[in-house]
Amino acid sequence: VFIMAYSVTLHIIVVVCFFRAINASSSDSKEENNQKGSRFTVTDDEFKTGDDVAVLKVVKDTQTEAYFSVVVNYGGLVEDLVLPVKAGGPERVIWSHDKNATAVKLNGDWRGRMLIPYGNRIGGATYVFNGTRYHLPINDVPGLNNSLHGLLWDRAMTVVDVSATDASGSVTLRYDFNGSDKGYPFLLRVEITYMLDASGVFSFNVVAENMDPTGWPLPFYNGWHPYFLCNSTAAIVTLDPCTDWLHVDVSMGPQYPPPRYSNMVPTGHTTPYNRFNGSQPIGGNSTLPTYFDEEVKATTACSGQGYTVKLTDPYSKYGISMTSSNSYPFMQIWTGAKTTFGIDAVVLEPLSAMSDAYNNHDNLHIISPGQKYTGVVKVSLF
Repeated sequence: VFIMAYSVTLHIIVVVCFFRAINASSSDSKEENNQKGSRFTVTDDEFKTGDDVAVLKVVKDTQTEAYFSVVVNYGGLVEDLVLPVKAGGPERVIWSHDKNATAVKLNGDWRGRMLIPYGNRIGGATYVFNGTRYHLPINDVPGLNNSLHGLLWDRAMTVVDVSATDASGSVTLRYDFNGSDKGYPFLLRVEITYMLDASGVFSFNVVAENMDPTGWPLPFYNGWHPYFLCNSTAAIVTLDPCTDWLHVDVSMGPQYPPPRYSNMVPTGHTTPYNRFNGSQPIGGNSTLPTYFDEEVKATTACSGQGYTVKLTDPYSKYGISMTSSNSYPFMQIWTGAKTTFGIDAVVLEPLSAMSDAYNNHDNLHIISPGQKYTGVVKVSLF
């Protein structure tokens, strides 16, 4: 009995030591990417509301106290974005869920969401690709039978890399679409790297890859849905003057629900547009801003990093600059946050293709096996 007990004990010790070695190896690997005493840190966090839980990765600059957080188990949404201001301490830039995990789960407003594998709307929640008609979930506002803002929003992503140095902090998340989604039977891998650097610039880099081993292509485009906090009546939106802009026209009529009175699906027609050239504020009154829900399209690519849109607010000590790589030539501008949700904010939504691109194909990305799409968006304060 003693010999048997000794043998079992020795076996347990060996197993425990084995797993400790594995964990030590894993910790050492993470330590390589998280230098001790570095300026940036990457930490885990979570918040709960009842049975609902939001699991976060938080990247922080310990010198400026700037930070961002992303919700790992809900599609990598950007929950917090607090950036440094030259004239003082860091400022909160976007509308968060205020630690309400149920609000994150219910997703009543697409706050901070990554819009993948499509952004904005797919008209009628249906499209034809390679001769086959597909039907997506209908989730638009009541009265509109469109599919809105993609499928990633409620998916648990995998953390594949973290890095914290004196120069920057970053987190990379991955999700693999396995072909089981209604209306999207494609093998798409998405990796998103979120970063904050020492100059105070927040960025994310989206990489989409076709993993189909049989050689079939897939459709893809993407966007982001931040609510930038501001006085939405006095704020001024300035689209990049490096290019002319076109308004993407949509079907209108009293048969559609207010306040848009539109199905929000592009007709294919565009109109020259300069409303957001920085010459005038959004307008309205002290209670509600003028209502805009407009998609615009750049006519040419811009040199350098891409398209820069600026949001200035005379009642704020900072302005917001968002630069999207040339792979994002579309922008949705929505001023209805205060009307709809009571939050003083403006949505500036970069898009890599036109709304309903699965049908109109305007800048739709057709990704073949082995190919990758890449897009970068950067946000800073000035």
